[in-house]
Amino acid sequence: MITAYIPVNGALSPVPVAAGETIPTEAVWIDLLQPTEEELTFVDVKLSLDVPTEADMQEIEVSSRLYLEDEVAYMTAAMVTQADTPRPQVVPVTFVLAGHRLLTLRYAEPTPFRHYASEARRHSVPCATGEEVLAGLLDAIVDRVADILERVQSDIDTLSGEIFPHEGGKTKRNYDEILRRIGRSHALTSQVRESLVSFGRLVSFIARPATDRRSKSTERAFKTTSRDLTALSDHASFIANNISFILNATLGLINNEQSGIIKIFSVAAVVFLPPTLIASIYGMNFEFMPELAWPIGYPLALLMMVFSAVGPYFFFKQRGWL
Repeated sequence: MITAYIPVNGALSPVPVAAGETIPTEAVWIDLLQPTEEELTFVDVKLSLDVPTEADMQEIEVSSRLYLEDEVAYMTAAMVTQADTPRPQVVPVTFVLAGHRLLTLRYAEPTPFRHYASEARRHSVPCATGEEVLAGLLDAIVDRVADILERVQSDIDTLSGEIFPHEGGKTKRNYDEILRRIGRSHALTSQVRESLVSFGRLVSFIARPATDRRSKSTERAFKTTSRDLTALSDHASFIANNISFILNATLGLINNEQSGIIKIFSVAAVVFLPPTLIASIYGMNFEFMPELAWPIGYPLALLMMVFSAVGPYFFFKQRGWL
């Protein structure tokens, strides 16, 4: 699907474009969402571009995602999609800045694109050139990443409260579920960090001095976005460290519980070992065992078994091993 956005009274008006039709010359943003090969060829011919295909976007090396060709800037970055679902994904998105016109190519529908297009239709936004539209899209992407990190931080705070409950709080923990939640938070944070790195490189690339002068507001927007991306990268690293701490604490608690269980079994084995030894001795079937003829042999054996069990128990209590 091809959508051309035309600035009208400070807002963007979307115009669907079918393959074979004319692309409006006043369009500052052309958005390609899951285009067919016919639509890609049509755009390449009409705009004299070499837009990468979906396979090209997947195969482009990280070091080759930003390049200039015939004064046209081709930029591919990784975006996090479906962050609110159990299976978030990182998908490539291509931005092509040709003159003062922006072309975006994507095979998914990340939330920032939808939000920015919706806001630009209803409200006045800087949209006179493709650079201003790109700055607005990048700002929407930064806001979305910040929301994702805030949600991850909230999940980590909730996990911390479950792992380290207040005095008198609930101590029963489902460690399997906790580990799964930690794994999901770690995976999402890693994806966000990958996206932040790619967009940081993209902003640095586009913010370089260009042949065509940009407005001061656009330059300031790119610089602000660059600072925001750096701050979010630091925050993502902080969250990653918190996740590592929560993981280590969870594994430590699991190890403590397992050690406590093993200790109980060990103490039980030691406590019942002497009575078992006494019972084994008097369970032998030898012909000459003087104690078998004692009238008090049976109660004496029982007392020996009780004392041999109680003795180790109190010894462990005294040493603080229980």
